[in-house]
Order: sequence, then C-alpha cells, then structure tokens
Amino acid sequence: MRLPRRPTRTRPSPYAPGRLVVVRAGQSAAFDVQPGQSLVVGRDPGAAIVIDDPKVSPNHALIERRGPGWLVSSLDAANPAMILDPTGRAQPVRTTLGLRSAELLIGDCPLMLYEPPSGP
Repeated sequence: MRLPRRPTRTRPSPYAPGRLVVVRAGQSAAFDVQPGQSLVVGRDPGAAIVIDDPKVSPNHALIERRGPGWLVSSLDAANPAMILDPTGRAQPVRTTLGLRSAELLIGDCPLMLYEPPSGP
C-alpha cells in the first residue's frame, strides 16, 4: 500500500538568480540560473547547455547556483573544465563552491558566471 505524498511547501529563495553567458563562434547566449538549479554542460544532446566541440565530453561539467554563489564541478577527470585565475591562467576545476563570478573554459568555449547586481 502506498500512502499519498504530502505536498511539499517551497519557500522563495532569499537569493537572486545568477547569469551564465556562453560565447561560441562570435555569438553569445545568456541563461538566468535560479538558486538551487543545476545545469550539465557537455556535448550530449541531452545536456542543458550543449557545446559541439570535440574537446568537450558528453557530460563535461555541472554548474549549480547555490545560495549567493556558484558550484562548479568537472564531470570528466581526463579533460576537466578550466577556471581562469585573476592572472588569466587556466587552472583545472575539480569542485569549486562559493564562486561569486568566474570565467570558465569548457573545451575551447568560454563561459562566464555572474553575480546579479546588488541594490534596488
């Protein structure tokens, strides 16, 4: 016998959505990412953000809006996502939590993570 599921209450998040921008072949696409929302980036047609690049794995990275920041995880240890440090050097991402903004490289494709502007 199965009991009916009780409806779950969701409280609105106190955090604003973040903005993810993908630049490819001279064009850009922007995505508003809600708190708690996660996106898989990869070459697989089922990925939330598809990048058609032979250097990109089918499921290459996971990007999640967590609280006021971002969580970025590489899903392919052989070819990790890269994060640019303040000097512009690319460093491999394993799992990084709490980023306010960042520039990533997935294959040869840059992705920018932005914090929403504060204030009214």
